[in-house]
Amino acid sequence: MAGRLREGLGGFCRFLRQRGYPVGIGVELDLGEAADAIRLWDREELRRACGATLARSPEDLRFVNESFDLYWTSADRFPNPPRLESDTLALAPARRPRESSGQKRREGSQEVERPPVAIPLGTYSATAPSSGHSVEPLSPRELRALRHGARRFRRRLATLPGRRRARSRDGSIDLRDTVRQSLRHGGEWVELRRERPRISRAEFVLLWDVSGSMREHESRFFALVHSLLAVSRRSRVFVFSTHLEEVTSLARRSGYRRAAATVGYRIDRADGGTRIGHALAEFSEKYGATLGPTSTFILLSDGWDLGEADLVRDELEHIGHRAGRIVWVTPYTRRPGFEPSVGALRAARQQIDILLGPEDFESRWPLRPFPL
Repeated sequence: MAGRLREGLGGFCRFLRQRGYPVGIGVELDLGEAADAIRLWDREELRRACGATLARSPEDLRFVNESFDLYWTSADRFPNPPRLESDTLALAPARRPRESSGQKRREGSQEVERPPVAIPLGTYSATAPSSGHSVEPLSPRELRALRHGARRFRRRLATLPGRRRARSRDGSIDLRDTVRQSLRHGGEWVELRRERPRISRAEFVLLWDVSGSMREHESRFFALVHSLLAVSRRSRVFVFSTHLEEVTSLARRSGYRRAAATVGYRIDRADGGTRIGHALAEFSEKYGATLGPTSTFILLSDGWDLGEADLVRDELEHIGHRAGRIVWVTPYTRRPGFEPSVGALRAARQQIDILLGPEDFESRWPLRPFPL
């Protein structure tokens, strides 16, 4: 493998680690072996080699491909990418066809030299997507408060059986309690005690608005999203502004601070206006079948929508037929004089079961939903 390109692949692995994507030494060596077996001047073959060795899921493959484009095109973030003469990778000159006489072709007394083949590998583009922005981590104290609030929220909206069991009239027989009760009657089994799993687990589906109007609240809302994922393993999170994207595995990855950095890179391109109704429609089309009576659908948004407010109402009504509850979390709920009067929030008021703010999770008191 060409020395400069080998250095470039090593830099690409370091780039992935900086973006929060784990790349081990063994995987990096596998990438080097894969690169030795392909035509290095073929950009698409190099991309496929990176995806085949570094990605472990379709979502990881999308992330690796996006990082591949960023690394090989961005000269600002990485001032020392692999430099190639004239931004191309020059290959060895092509072989000349054999002459029947075994002599080289000549033009007069000069040998005809063929120019080297040069294939573009990637150049800098001023329109290349940026390398992301930072979601600032909260302090340990603030994060701890949100975690406690997330646990209270889970207990209140629990819909799934947990590990602990409770007495019941029509559950399975609790042999230990039955034997203990029989001792009161001289060992006779007069009464059969029964039990069933206690409802203590929850299933959350989160749609997080990452548009420009939510930029100042990103750090607190990501901490809330991460806390809800931590207390409920049967949860998924999607980000949206003008399009929808799932970031569940990125938000769970490698602890809170690294997950904040990783998600910050991913949501950068989602900045701009909000189309809540279209995002809800896209979710219903692609993932609506995953909702069920035990699911709690959580929408984290300020309610500012560039689309049609009626579409938000209709889509939430459609989602409400599948999910058990609909919860809307807005950053302004506990501000003095707040009223759910923003277009999308006002239109969907009748479809919302619980309206909360981030402060409700930080408080030590039980959740106090805003009256609708």
